[in-house]
Amino acid sequence: MPLSKSRLEIGFCVFLVSSSIVQAQLGVSATVVPDAPASSGFAPATAGLTNASPLLSTETAPLAGDAPRVAAEPPRVVSVRSREIELHYQVSPTDTSTEVELWYTRDRGTSWQSYGKDEDHTSPLVFTAPSEGLYGFLLIAHVAGQPARPAPRAYEAPQRWVFIDATPPLAQWDGVQPAEDFATSRVLQLRWTAHDDNFGSRPVSLSYQSSLDQNWTAIDTAVANTGVYDWRVPESVSGRVTVKLIVRDQGGHTVERTFGPISLDKYASLSAAKARSETPTSRPALATSAEPSPAGTAKSDLAPGAPTTRPETLPRVDLLQRRMAADLYRQGSWHLVRGQYGVAAERLREALEHDPDLLEARHDLAGIFYRQQDYDRAIAEYQAVLERNANYESALYGAALAYVAKRDYHRSREMLTRLLKVNDRNAEAWLDLGDVLFMTGDVINARANWRQAMKLDPSATEVISKAKRRLELYGSNDEVSSTHQNK
Repeated sequence: MPLSKSRLEIGFCVFLVSSSIVQAQLGVSATVVPDAPASSGFAPATAGLTNASPLLSTETAPLAGDAPRVAAEPPRVVSVRSREIELHYQVSPTDTSTEVELWYTRDRGTSWQSYGKDEDHTSPLVFTAPSEGLYGFLLIAHVAGQPARPAPRAYEAPQRWVFIDATPPLAQWDGVQPAEDFATSRVLQLRWTAHDDNFGSRPVSLSYQSSLDQNWTAIDTAVANTGVYDWRVPESVSGRVTVKLIVRDQGGHTVERTFGPISLDKYASLSAAKARSETPTSRPALATSAEPSPAGTAKSDLAPGAPTTRPETLPRVDLLQRRMAADLYRQGSWHLVRGQYGVAAERLREALEHDPDLLEARHDLAGIFYRQQDYDRAIAEYQAVLERNANYESALYGAALAYVAKRDYHRSREMLTRLLKVNDRNAEAWLDLGDVLFMTGDVINARANWRQAMKLDPSATEVISKAKRRLELYGSNDEVSSTHQNK
């Protein structure tokens, strides 16, 4: 069913005062009219102009010489489900010579683009978004061809935030799998696939319906989109059940999928029958038993007739945890390559809760902290990786870079030295170690490392170029002459 045009009424009010235009920012008056029933979980948002709280006040751009700042998170965002929206504004007093120009940002105020002027001089101004995502809007009035104010500058806050999302998520069930010991654990593994470019951090909701009770009961209403969930079925639930998957994106779209009905009694019977078939009828003789005792328990301490534990069943829980960790890591990696570092970090942390030894997840989490300039946390995660694998090359290198960022050159040197003991063919590590030695005043050894970086890999042209430049600047006269002759 095609989406209808969403109508967004925004109170932009422009006043004429002493021949100059002054813009007054009012509270939101938004009416979103989606082509979907109210039962879909999306409710229109309305707020009167008189009692609505204003959005972000206009923020000045950074002064010359200031470090760039990241624009603040918007306190309120109106979501619409169409790429074409109407921006309603008022001009007072009415003046047909007044033109209204629309500016928009797609990167939270870092940069701005002019959409153009409202050609018919009459509200609303129709905006067609080039793509989905978060937009900030700002209107500027023009009288007699002169703008009332300069164009918005970098990091200036918009007057209104709108999230545009015209595409509903894709979602499907992949199946429901009972645990091998379902008769006792009552654990069902729910598996699904869901995709959308505008998911939040926990867009999935799960619920069930029993054949004995037609009401839907929530299992979990805020689930990360990992594609797997272990549901412990309540003891009071029996018979046949149907499970429901609900996914929501940030634009307000909701997609529901059901699976079942499935028979809990059948799963329980199969699990119990399997457990009986695997239970030994008699205790093996101790002298001939090839099965190891549980850690810390002598076989002579086992009660007569007690079955020994099968070795292959011991790590079952660990395997389940590792599988969940791998799914979470896959989700984190998906967000990471798209630059969604906040969600990626959350998924990676959840993966590590299930499997603290998943070094790839810990290493990538450290990399996110490094990108965010949180060097202490980055170093802590890199060190945690190295405690489990002392020769993890990229963790050694990442820790070295983090120590350099903290100007802790001695520890950076230690990391790079360890790295080169693992792989002495790493030309970039030799170059960086030379830089670190130079920063600590060891110029002679710095030059030796730069020369080594030039020799190892003829294809590492960038490293060779940097090493030559360093030797030209900081080498002895003989080295500088030799470097020029080799060009």
